[in-house]
Amino acid sequence: MPFLFLILLQFIWASSYGVQKLALGEMPLGLVLIFRYGLATLILLLTGQLRFKNRFTPREWGLILFAGIINFAGSPFLQLKSLTLTYAVDVSILVSFEPLLTALVALLFLSEKLKKSTLLTFCVATAGMMVMSWQSGAASFDWVRLIGDGLFLLALLCEAACSGICKHLTEKENNRPLNIIGWMMLVGFLINLITNGPLLTLEKFKAIQPTGWIIILYLAILCSCIGYGGWVYLMKKIPLNQLALTLFLQPLFGTTIAVLLLDEPLNRQTILGGGIVLSTLLIWVAAHFRKKRLAKITP
Repeated sequence: MPFLFLILLQFIWASSYGVQKLALGEMPLGLVLIFRYGLATLILLLTGQLRFKNRFTPREWGLILFAGIINFAGSPFLQLKSLTLTYAVDVSILVSFEPLLTALVALLFLSEKLKKSTLLTFCVATAGMMVMSWQSGAASFDWVRLIGDGLFLLALLCEAACSGICKHLTEKENNRPLNIIGWMMLVGFLINLITNGPLLTLEKFKAIQPTGWIIILYLAILCSCIGYGGWVYLMKKIPLNQLALTLFLQPLFGTTIAVLLLDEPLNRQTILGGGIVLSTLLIWVAAHFRKKRLAKITP
């Protein structure tokens, strides 16, 4: 049952990139951030998942504050900004970078040495991203698309850091996953409200069509509350290597959704570059976690 739920989560997240791109056609970027995380926070509060009586230590409060800023203000801003410059197909493929970026973040905190295989994987996968942005007719890069892809990698770096923090916080028995996510979302909502508050005008509200509100409900309920809450919950139930491998379902789901929903192109460069990215990272993930498993077995 947890694996079926995990597959459903990957489909929801994969669909979020195309849905976010639709949202940008309905309202400004700042309003998407305010409404999505404001509504998600309200839902968690009304359902009793966000609790004000907590026993977090000062250090845990600091981690929640930091993760809330980078994951629910910084990362979604970078994602939405990247979608104004690149395709939803691209970001659906690039999400497979997340296990590698998570490992790189862990290296920084654990002061471990960077292995040549990890560095080589990052370089080859990045080359695959550049192939996706190559314009064969013009014999040059589509720099706007390449910058958009780069911004999305920065967003993934924020999410990778947040995943590590969530994993650490949920190891404490009394720390409830949805409560942790609720507080992080509240922090992100407040930051988004402060930075984008001037957009909350009567004219902007009137300009939003019913389709726009349906999109926001989808992003808030499914992608935010169920998506993030479910992911943190499953961290306690499923080994990290199995969680990481299911991320490779997102390119399959996301690319299909982007082509069908947004009518995005799927040219040779995208297929070739995406194939390089996915195959390289899949091999690295399988080898990386196999070595970790063998290290635990070896006396």
